[in-house]
Amino acid sequence: MVDPDFKTLIELSTNAGDMTAIEPAMLRNFLNESSVSSQGEKIKIKEIKDYKIKLDGRVLNARMYDDANSKSAIVYYHGGGFLFGNIETHDNYCRFLARESKVKIISVEYRLAPEHKFPDAFNDAYDSFQYIYRKRREFGIEGHIGVGGDSAGANLSAALCLKCRDEGSEMPAMQILFYPSLAPDNFSRSFMEYSDNYVITGKMIQFFGSMYSRDMKDLINPYFSPLVADDFSNLPPAIIITNEYDPLRDPEETYVKKLRQAGVKAVGIRGIGMIHGSATDFEISEGARNIVKMVARIVPDYL
Repeated sequence: MVDPDFKTLIELSTNAGDMTAIEPAMLRNFLNESSVSSQGEKIKIKEIKDYKIKLDGRVLNARMYDDANSKSAIVYYHGGGFLFGNIETHDNYCRFLARESKVKIISVEYRLAPEHKFPDAFNDAYDSFQYIYRKRREFGIEGHIGVGGDSAGANLSAALCLKCRDEGSEMPAMQILFYPSLAPDNFSRSFMEYSDNYVITGKMIQFFGSMYSRDMKDLINPYFSPLVADDFSNLPPAIIITNEYDPLRDPEETYVKKLRQAGVKAVGIRGIGMIHGSATDFEISEGARNIVKMVARIVPDYL
């Protein structure tokens, strides 16, 4: 049974009509405004600081949350189907992660589709992680640095770990993947059973993918679809959170198995009663809140 706390959210999304018919920029503004306005009272954090990450040809916004003067950090990439989302849509959520984990959370924005197709967001994620690693002392980091994200942001986190291994560059100490989008999927049991009436639909998933991809070749690129990689060895330990009523669930749980088969320490957590987007809905669902809190509290064991 779906968590009853999601009843109103599901009803609102069902009555909203076909969001894929809305012009992308208008849809982005609507979803960003809805995400920001739905946040409750700001969670108090001891230190919050904004940064500009200056990369070749672009500047990315970042915000650090530190509630315990931690020496370790998680670089975090927001969800939003590669089309929407920013620091503000995930502000209270990152505050919650920082408070519960007692490690620094550095939320980083990236360029969005359809104005910026693959690999722009992926390059932003990889380059910003390497930037933070190189300049870690400027962020007050003396310990380990992990990476994390939800949905599209979790895709970027998984993909950048693959590239770090492939390039022999600085590797995250761990990866936290909340319901990552990992590969095109129309035929898994979860996609067929839950692609309607659970907030995110199969049509929306395909729409977001079409906004981000340039052509069909991108779909078989492991930096676009981490699940299609040939090799899953020598990747950082992973915590992967899936949702029972999520069309993306089955490929995510397959990813857990592939990591384990390759000798990577991977913890899979299925949120019973949860739907896609549950982590950032921690303010309306006690079940989602407990899952995020549980994950946050085991993060220091990896760092």
